[in-house]
Amino acid sequence: MKPASLASFVAIGTYGCSVAVRRIGLPAVWNKGVAFSSLENGSKWASMVGFAVLLAVTAMADKKPAPTRNGLIFLWGGAMGNMIDRLLYGAVMDYIPVPFWPGGLYLNVADLALIGGALSILWGTFKIKNQEKTQKEGKP
Repeated sequence: MKPASLASFVAIGTYGCSVAVRRIGLPAVWNKGVAFSSLENGSKWASMVGFAVLLAVTAMADKKPAPTRNGLIFLWGGAMGNMIDRLLYGAVMDYIPVPFWPGGLYLNVADLALIGGALSILWGTFKIKNQEKTQKEGKP
């Protein structure tokens, strides 16, 4: 199985999975699940549903604050990176260990973009709420 995304390719290099992983000290785990390795049997369907939701949210994003729009850019990048691997290979290569996660967790660059995008959208949402609250209270 060869990775489709550039980040996976760089992580593995041209030496093959086991040799490259030993050389750069990264574990390589093929993840067939979706969010944190869940829904292993329905990853292609879950990816397509997630893509549809992302498309719908993006259609409503033109009047959102910058953190929300930027978050959507990161979500798109992460979603597309993972979706390409899932559709072509049925799995995503994870190679960044998260040691503090119970039971162990491995991520890839696309996962980090998804997490960063979600956090940025949350920040944008709270920013809007604070602006609305400030306007209601009549503060400049």
